[in-house]
Amino acid sequence: MDKSKALQKATLGGSLLAAVIASLCCIGPLLAVAFGLGGFAASAVFEKWRPVFLGVTFALLALAWYLTYRKPKESCEEGSACATKPAGKWNKVVLWIATGIVLLTTAFPSLSSVILRGTQSSVPGAVAGDNSVVLKVEIPSMDCAACAVSIQTKMRKLAGVITASVNYDTKEAEVQYDATKLAPEKIIAAIDETGFKAEPANK
Repeated sequence: MDKSKALQKATLGGSLLAAVIASLCCIGPLLAVAFGLGGFAASAVFEKWRPVFLGVTFALLALAWYLTYRKPKESCEEGSACATKPAGKWNKVVLWIATGIVLLTTAFPSLSSVILRGTQSSVPGAVAGDNSVVLKVEIPSMDCAACAVSIQTKMRKLAGVITASVNYDTKEAEVQYDATKLAPEKIIAAIDETGFKAEPANK
């Protein structure tokens, strides 16, 4: 019985961990923004392995459900200590809570895209000026709106950038900058540092 409980806890913990890792592709960029970091370069790596971690997540969660709700092999005699032990009830409560957390975590990339898509700034119009230049690039590897926010934040911190906007729906970025202070190659290199490769938009 003790081994069964230990296995149940291990599968629940493993499921939660795998769910978090599977969603790091979008959680990472948001944490990078929250802590003032330039980007989350490993985001694309986690996105690549997301299907694998999701498979592990739900396999472990299914095992936890089986261990919790399976019928015991040995029946307890009525009135005995094992028949009145309340541990099973709490195990089920923990299981339901953990399942909710897992589902929210695995759905986070989609949920963040819906929420953040509405908060993204629209692409601003270029301000006329002798030194003002607009660079448009494509970032096809962006996998959620959180990545767009991370890249946009990094662009706005570059010296020489006047305005910057990254659109997740079109997978494009528009950066207005002072050509005397910044080169387009440095802008593209800064985007690449976030883990998402940028390429000039079709001319």
